[in-house]
Amino acid sequence: MNDNREKLHQKLEQELNAHTFQNTEAVIKRTHPKTWSERVSRWLNKDIEVSLLPVSATVCGALLLVTLPFVSINDSADQKGELVNLKGSIYWSEMIEERLGDK
Repeated sequence: MNDNREKLHQKLEQELNAHTFQNTEAVIKRTHPKTWSERVSRWLNKDIEVSLLPVSATVCGALLLVTLPFVSINDSADQKGELVNLKGSIYWSEMIEERLGDK
């Protein structure tokens, strides 16, 4: 096993012998920042992953909280008036006014 590994290592060394790495200083500067501006630049240069479910739940909750004060729950009852008990039956006051207005 070691013999096979050494052969692979030697073959890899021979193939990569012609290639040299030239940007050592630039890579070290990016990976190990010294100044404050380099650290900020490194911090801003990150990929951000945002899960869709928590973001959509937060947006829906915010929209609900914003629109809820503008919606009145009792609008349907206010439009028809009051309930009136007339001879044992319950009617909307507008229905009674319409019937009495026709006569």
